[in-house]
Amino acid sequence: MAGHIVAFPAFRKFPPETRRAIIEAYAARYGRLVGAAAGLTILLGILRGLAGGVLNVLTSPYGLTWLAAIVLAVAIAAFEGARLSPTVGKLIAAGGAEEIAALDERLANYGRIELGGFLVLFTLMIAMRFGY
Repeated sequence: MAGHIVAFPAFRKFPPETRRAIIEAYAARYGRLVGAAAGLTILLGILRGLAGGVLNVLTSPYGLTWLAAIVLAVAIAAFEGARLSPTVGKLIAAGGAEEIAALDERLANYGRIELGGFLVLFTLMIAMRFGY
């Protein structure tokens, strides 16, 4: 997510060909790191809920919020893999400046969707802290 908030907007200041080369170098490390961090975060959230006894209170507001958070976290990770990552791959393989600009705009839109999902997820985590 930091890539879509900080890095990609900064990359837009470069000409399209330079931007593509920078994104290629960035994506080589970013993809593996983000995949591992997302998977581990989701797994730890599931384990924390199980260790805290969420299965005993699954129909309570806390249990339903926990389920919603897990489903949303998996959906965000799937969106990253199904939409964002392939678009970055297309951007790296793009040939012309117009194609690079169009793919860059698509990445920005996908980043906004991902950010919106994360803000909802973060709100659910805060709600769980207060017993909802």
